[in-house]
Amino acid sequence: MSQPVRLEFAIFQKAIPIEFQAYLSIEHRAVLKQMPDFYAAVGALIQGKPAGVTLIHLPALGSKRTAKLLDVNIDQAHRRQGLGRALMNQLCLLLRKAGVHELTVEYLGSEINQPKLSAFFQACGFDLSVPGIHVYSTSLQVPSEFPWVRSLSLPDSFTTMPFYSISPEEREQIQDGLGEWYPSILDPFAEEELVDKSRSVFLRHNGEIAGWLIFEHFDDKTILCKTMFVRTPFQRMARGIALMAEASRRLSLDPVYTELVFFVEAENQPMVKFIKKHVCSPHLKEEILWRSQKTLH
Repeated sequence: MSQPVRLEFAIFQKAIPIEFQAYLSIEHRAVLKQMPDFYAAVGALIQGKPAGVTLIHLPALGSKRTAKLLDVNIDQAHRRQGLGRALMNQLCLLLRKAGVHELTVEYLGSEINQPKLSAFFQACGFDLSVPGIHVYSTSLQVPSEFPWVRSLSLPDSFTTMPFYSISPEEREQIQDGLGEWYPSILDPFAEEELVDKSRSVFLRHNGEIAGWLIFEHFDDKTILCKTMFVRTPFQRMARGIALMAEASRRLSLDPVYTELVFFVEAENQPMVKFIKKHVCSPHLKEEILWRSQKTLH
């Protein structure tokens, strides 16, 4: 006669037992060598043995009571048996008791494999997942395949200068424009200590700041295009595309980096459509950061 399945749950704060850490992604295992106070985990045990784990970022005291799901993984041997949903239900029950009102999740996936993950979260009571950010990666040589990269250039009234060339007066002018003519997400001075000040450029029109293209070190061979912005009067004139073309030609000769990563916010539909139509290559990899949330009644 088969033994009845014994399912138990355990809450972890300050430390996650080593036998549960194996279920977490490598990036989270590295962070959790010393678990921050605002992290917590719920583990599932079957017959007293680890079978899965969830990891969450707890809301700050006094803030909107929203927690973020960072990781969820079930042992391969116990998948498709309802354990994932049972673990998520237990997590949501505990969060609700703690006064948390909402649980959000973000995850990377292609358009091909995303439906499986979305179906899982919907089965757990989450809203339909929607694209948040498109993430692209490729060799720095690939853009030179595109006709617009080879042909587009900026008119003589536009010039580009390295980030480090910005004057104190121009810096103040840009900072004063935050929230007025550009949003905070496009702030060229955000995390300035990470900015590659030689490869990042400011765009000037007749000497006045008209936009910027900001790069950061990503890894030993990869550079990250973090931010591109062109002021509204020039957006319909394809000056941003020309700025990208000039940067692509320059980076194809870079002595250090060979790979490129760049992001596009899903709400920036004109740029998403431009990339789908004009940045087509089998060597361009696209992933999407999907977002969803669940209200904890």
